[in-house]
Amino acid sequence: MAQIEPTPHLSYANDPEPDQVEATGTRLNLPPPNEELPLEQRGREALRLAQEAFAKTGSWVLFYREILGPTGVVRRLFPKPEQLRVFEASREFAELQEMVAAMRSQDPSKGDASEPERMITIRLPKSLHDALKEEADEMNLSINKLCISKLLQRIESRYIPIQQGRRRGRRPGPQGPRKNASRASGNGQVG
Repeated sequence: MAQIEPTPHLSYANDPEPDQVEATGTRLNLPPPNEELPLEQRGREALRLAQEAFAKTGSWVLFYREILGPTGVVRRLFPKPEQLRVFEASREFAELQEMVAAMRSQDPSKGDASEPERMITIRLPKSLHDALKEEADEMNLSINKLCISKLLQRIESRYIPIQQGRRRGRRPGPQGPRKNASRASGNGQVG
């Protein structure tokens, strides 16, 4: 029987090596959240750990990752989407949002050494771009900072259009090597 080689982990060029991530001290070493608490008490638990994280760092990126990120405290306490939506409507979640905003106001760094950055490209109508530019100018912000602020906010499903047909666009993350178009067509010539 032939052995199948495991697919190597794809990464971006600016990603640190795994051993470098631990060496840079980019974790807050928070105690684990008590996932055994009744659901109605988990918001207070998230807020308690967020207050501890807030006292430990001035980096909003690090705070976000540890508290609100995909493997953060909030996702661990509210693993089901419907639980998370209920929490996002709570007073505790509003306080977490205020903490992130306060940290973003005080964090002078353009990037963050604790985590590589990613860039997304979106298609939007010129009128929407113009409105974002005007809003950013009125608030004395860059469009990037305004868009990040908007992305950090809770959104209700009633404001999201239903996806028609298959999902379009490039999937997030590394895409792997691309084939040379001439090789893919089979003519073997390098252009």
